[in-house]
Amino acid sequence: MGLKFTEAVIRFVAGGSIVLLVSILGKTKNSYLSGLALMFPAVTLVGFYFLSSQVQGKTLQNAVLFSIFSIPAVLSFLITLYFTLYKYPIWKSLSLAILVWLIFGIIIVFLNYYIKFVK
Repeated sequence: MGLKFTEAVIRFVAGGSIVLLVSILGKTKNSYLSGLALMFPAVTLVGFYFLSSQVQGKTLQNAVLFSIFSIPAVLSFLITLYFTLYKYPIWKSLSLAILVWLIFGIIIVFLNYYIKFVK
């Protein structure tokens, strides 16, 4: 069940590549493209790849479906960050955005528990 070395290296390289790409794009005249690079699903891509080696079929589909229903949590993070950046330092804006993401995430988990949109 532990993380294999190869899997850890792939995750490290994928994550580091995205951070490097974002940094490079942020310094260009089209710095807004760094926002697109930030939304590249590197962690999701690698995560689902390795999850598929452990679970398959309906279990994997349920994980994907729950990810789809979790999109409001990601949107809440981005919207909160957008509206707090001009008021607060980055660390405070990010902290608030994470808190809002966590609240939405908890709500989504409870909704799934009671409504069962993913079994």
